[in-house]
Amino acid sequence: MLRSQRGFTLVEILVAMALLSMVMLGLLTAMRSFAQTETRIDERIRIDDDLRVSERFLRAVVSTVSPRTRPAAAGEKRHIDFVGDADAMRWIGVMPARHGAGGLYRFNLFARPAGAEGPTALVLEFAPFVPGSEAPADSALVQSRVMAADIRGILFRYQDGLDSGEQWLEQWPHPDRLPQRVGLSVLGAAQPWPEIVVAVLPVIGSLPPGRGGVAVGPVIGPL
Repeated sequence: MLRSQRGFTLVEILVAMALLSMVMLGLLTAMRSFAQTETRIDERIRIDDDLRVSERFLRAVVSTVSPRTRPAAAGEKRHIDFVGDADAMRWIGVMPARHGAGGLYRFNLFARPAGAEGPTALVLEFAPFVPGSEAPADSALVQSRVMAADIRGILFRYQDGLDSGEQWLEQWPHPDRLPQRVGLSVLGAAQPWPEIVVAVLPVIGSLPPGRGGVAVGPVIGPL
């Protein structure tokens, strides 16, 4: 006598397939979530690295200022080639050798709108310093770098060690001397920026632009 063999019913097969589909869907969703999380972490690490590089570079170039005087007529008071406003700063300083050819450069740090609807960016313009000239003779020598994108604006502050109380000023009013400290706040950035506060170190002596290397030291006598 043959024993009857019982198999799976159609309903049982359909239920098993439905459960298997749900398990596979959950696995795919988890793998997609892991991949997206890894991408976000990698992007955050990249942004943090870019922020640290930009911050270190700005600290280096903002802190070293060459107190060179502008050409002035006889009898006029000397003016340092330094302009400090609330939303921009222009100065002559030292380009770190690892970021360029070294030597003295003209720097201009400001917030530049990308357009009517585009984001504002923190931009650093720089060009080799040419003695006796207030601007590069060849505009092709002027380079620019975006230090921070998608910001609302910037705010510079200046501190004068000779004034009583050492109050912070939003505009540098003394054309004959450099500030003691400079502060820079980047406003409304997608990635929060710490306020950059650096002590200004006047430097003297440099090799001609493009030769590399600088002779750096504090000013110890009359300019």
